[in-house]
Amino acid sequence: MPLIDEGISMPTLCRAYTTEADAHDAVRRLLAAGVPEAGIRVLMGEAVRDARRSPVGGFAGAAAAQRRSLGSFAGADHAQDDGMGAFEGDAGHARRGGFGDVDRDTVAELVDGVEHLRVASHDSLEKLLVDAGLDPVRAAEDVEALHAGRVLVLATPDGDAEAAAAALAAD
Repeated sequence: MPLIDEGISMPTLCRAYTTEADAHDAVRRLLAAGVPEAGIRVLMGEAVRDARRSPVGGFAGAAAAQRRSLGSFAGADHAQDDGMGAFEGDAGHARRGGFGDVDRDTVAELVDGVEHLRVASHDSLEKLLVDAGLDPVRAAEDVEALHAGRVLVLATPDGDAEAAAAALAAD
């Protein structure tokens, strides 16, 4: 449900979506409701991945559909999700990273109809949300939601806040 905070100079709306496509649909609805481009931001993060769950190998560009046994240099084959050693704890239950691991959070804004994307730190995202009028605890929770794969749409309408809230709520 969108948050409307009337306690600051302009109302602020923030809503989380499960997909980037849903968030972009919300942006189109906000623009149609008269919210200016400068008042809309889309915040995205990278969900944490586990390389043990990724397909391994492939042929002619198609990744392998099933997890399989991997060879080893001097011993028996082992499963892809077997532990590979750890400093402390059970390596078989730890997330395995890879070269594709990136903790990348982005803020997208429209300028003259063109999307401009910038990379942002966790702190700058929290500051952006707090400066927009969200409670600091809620802002921290929203940044964590980005790492779970959620997409946030943040809007500051300069006109009819109720129409903008309805545009965000429409699915």
